[in-house]
Amino acid sequence: MTHAFSARRRIVRTLWLAPLIGLALPAAAGQAGPADDPLASLVAAERGFAADVARLGLSPGFRAHVAPEGILLRPDPRPALAQLASETDEPGIRLEWEPAVAAVARSNDLGFTTGPYRMTRGEEAHHGRFLTIWLRGADGKWRWFLDHGVPTPAATPAAPPAVAVVRLETGAAASRPAGGEAELVAAEDALNAAAGRGDWGALVDALAEPGYLLRPRDGMIARADAARLLAGRPGFAGAERLGMRISGAGDLAASYGRLARAPGKPPAYYVRIWRREAAGWRLLIDELT
Repeated sequence: MTHAFSARRRIVRTLWLAPLIGLALPAAAGQAGPADDPLASLVAAERGFAADVARLGLSPGFRAHVAPEGILLRPDPRPALAQLASETDEPGIRLEWEPAVAAVARSNDLGFTTGPYRMTRGEEAHHGRFLTIWLRGADGKWRWFLDHGVPTPAATPAAPPAVAVVRLETGAAASRPAGGEAELVAAEDALNAAAGRGDWGALVDALAEPGYLLRPRDGMIARADAARLLAGRPGFAGAERLGMRISGAGDLAASYGRLARAPGKPPAYYVRIWRREAAGWRLLIDELT
């Protein structure tokens, strides 16, 4: 989770989550889950990741669950294994988090989780929402490919021990369709061009019905509230896609890139989760750092 590893080393995920209507999954610290439910195995992997970070510390816990090709945004993408090997934990930091929303591709090779996190250092606490992109290897284990998140000013309310994880369905494709990748690149490029114009209506239109924005200070915003949140916000000077992953089924994809701001200001970065619907690619998650 790059989120606290950029935002996680300073901020943290939360084991506290308001009850959500969705798929009730056991809080298991491992990869195990019902054999016929890949989402359960993904949520179990996320919770096992959180348990290992609590047990081992931030850097060792992240290293134990990263994919070989995993990346960190620091702020530009860099190989996660090499970066984590060079880092040591600050004493007294504790990071906790809990998945709240998740989806897995039909091919069971790509998925994502998002939810609240909390990072504490003594009496000081920081809160936010994380986003983790997961890859499933040939050995059947889920490992994180990219982890990031955004800080929020307040904690998510405490919740009962049993937590429900909202399952977002993936797209209409059952196998990668011809031209699916080119269509995704075109959709991403169009969205980046709209961001350069400050055309946030295009972003709202690109969100799927169950889609969310993740924004610093604002947290997780449902599609119904996206237009109000974005109204009047300035555009960017330009956008550059830095990477993209598409599931074997062609129904789910993840992308990330850089957004240029005014001269003299540091760039922003985005992470997106795409779902392929009958009418084309739509966004499940749009995160902006």
